[in-house]
Amino acid sequence: MRDHLRRLFYVATTVVAAVVFMFSTALTAWAAESMTLTFVRHGESEANAAGIIDTSVPGPHLTALGQQQAVAVADALKGNNYDGVYASSMIRTQETAQPLATQLGQQIVVLPGMREIDAGVFEGQSEDSGLGRIGYVLAPVAWTLGARFVPVLGSTDGNAFDARVDDAIQTIYYDNGDRNAVVFSHGATIMFWTMMNVDNPELGLILSHQLDNTSVVVIAGNPEDGWTLKTWDGVEVAAEPSLPTKLFVDVRDVVTAPQTAAYRIGQAFPTGDITKIAKAIRDGAVDVTTKVVGFVPEVVNDVVDSLRDSAAVQSDEQVPTTQTVLNAATDRRSLRSLKASAAEPATDTPKATALTKKKTEKSNGATDLTRGNKFHPGDTSVTVHDSTGSDASADGTEKVPTTTEQAGETASGASDLGSTAKSPDATEKSDSDGDASNDADRKAA
Repeated sequence: MRDHLRRLFYVATTVVAAVVFMFSTALTAWAAESMTLTFVRHGESEANAAGIIDTSVPGPHLTALGQQQAVAVADALKGNNYDGVYASSMIRTQETAQPLATQLGQQIVVLPGMREIDAGVFEGQSEDSGLGRIGYVLAPVAWTLGARFVPVLGSTDGNAFDARVDDAIQTIYYDNGDRNAVVFSHGATIMFWTMMNVDNPELGLILSHQLDNTSVVVIAGNPEDGWTLKTWDGVEVAAEPSLPTKLFVDVRDVVTAPQTAAYRIGQAFPTGDITKIAKAIRDGAVDVTTKVVGFVPEVVNDVVDSLRDSAAVQSDEQVPTTQTVLNAATDRRSLRSLKASAAEPATDTPKATALTKKKTEKSNGATDLTRGNKFHPGDTSVTVHDSTGSDASADGTEKVPTTTEQAGETASGASDLGSTAKSPDATEKSDSDGDASNDADRKAA
């Protein structure tokens, strides 16, 4: 009887302490500092080369190729200014991390929580095909969908896996204070924990882009506010997910919250530490309440934000159309203005028009060789011969502008300087030059 009362008293005291601790602790809202976390899968191990699943600790070593891969990834990452280098408790991750740690002059910090997912009954089976490959990843896929209670056959479930990785990352963030850490871990651990926790999961990458040896995944955020996937083996992932992805994350979070709380409380009770039990109860109650109460507002906000973004995109697409209409109207006004200007009488001065005509006629006369134009050295004017050539010379007839033609050109061109009739003296001189030329031709004949 006394033992029974003692147990009841113990449980009651624990519950009361948890409630008092929960409500006495001020849950102030604060913006946790963000960090960048870089995951690197290990190089090729002896088990990889053999094509078998090996999740034992410490596990196999790297192959010669794996060691080369470790050096190559160290060269690629050494300029990223990491403030901490971490590896799991498996030897292949530590051997992969060593070249980078050496180049950075840092020590490797071992985090057992970053080890590979225990394969259970699938240990030692083929990792490339067959039942082992499918069975090993079946439960982790269910974890990414929110069913964390599903265990790997003969091994752990998603709650235990998520908790140990969370604890390892909290050690990096809270205990060591690193904000740009690199963690050498394992393919399944990196892939499934990332998709289970980031707010912008691209689940299709697990199937279409599985991580190879020394593949790199980068996330950003913190344990308080959550995580955002940045890059997946070189593939950039949008920070703002689509509406279906947002809704999926809302459902995932509200489904996993009670599972996580139950697991944490269940792990705390066997310790007998009242502080740990109270903290587990407080954290679980707060997390579940927050997720359940905030579920509907989160969904509504996501839908509204998506509709607002769609409306903004449609508005942006209409802007070029409106601008095009305005440009077209401006072009029509400009065209009408040009037509109106063309319809008005020419306002050029007679002098300018005459100069232009004179320049054109002179250019044509100097370059038109089809009519046999000749320029005799010593002459002061250009003599124009008829296209009949020698027949015109024989007749002694010289084709020159008549006085009537000059008068007509003068009348049509007003004060055209280029077509002004020659003076009598100039005409007589031209005639005498023509007679002299004819006499010279007769003598030559």
